Amino acid sequence: MDVEYGRRYAIMQKGAQPNYLLHVKFLGGKTEFDGFAPRESIRIKMNGGGMNFVHGGISLQEMVVPVIEYHYLRNDSMEYKRNKQKYDTKPVTVNLLSANRKISNMIFSLNFYQKDSVSANREAATYQVYFTDENGKQISDVQKIIADKASDNGAERTFRCQFNLKSLKYSNTATYYLVIADEQSLQMPQREPFQIDIAFAVDEFDFFS
Repeated sequence: MDVEYGRRYAIMQKGAQPNYLLHVKFLGGKTEFDGFAPRESIRIKMNGGGMNFVHGGISLQEMVVPVIEYHYLRNDSMEYKRNKQKYDTKPVTVNLLSANRKISNMIFSLNFYQKDSVSANREAATYQVYFTDENGKQISDVQKIIADKASDNGAERTFRCQFNLKSLKYSNTATYYLVIADEQSLQMPQREPFQIDIAFAVDEFDFFS
């Protein structure tokens, strides 16, 4: 028995088995209904002229609705106290170790360190590191830091990355930024100011324009 249907879907009582439609898991299978979608070029006919729809198969964005379940816990609640380690788990952070904030070569290296070791309540994280101008335009290649060190020795949680600046005209009075961005966007990107003082970052005669 049909409960509801449209040009791209059909909802029927559980147990229905239309051989011309493709079964789709509906609401986690926790209801008394089943969902269906057009199979290949099968048409689902609607009332009214000109409402036939020919579908080439289902697509994820048409059939899935993301749902975020939010559960607020107070720090003094019993559930929070019982699962404190789980709820307090955060990704490890990466910071710039090199003290010099002036760049004088097109190719250069910088040192970084993983502030915390991976542990019960600190999980590994991946960061993308690159340079931008003051308007946020990327001016270097992108390096990746996989912060997964579990050692308690800080010297073993360091990383060295080599960067290549793009062939542009740089001003020694402008401010440029090193960006350290969490690949999963769980944290706000870090921005470290730098000065770039390179005499001939672009050929003076512009032979390559």
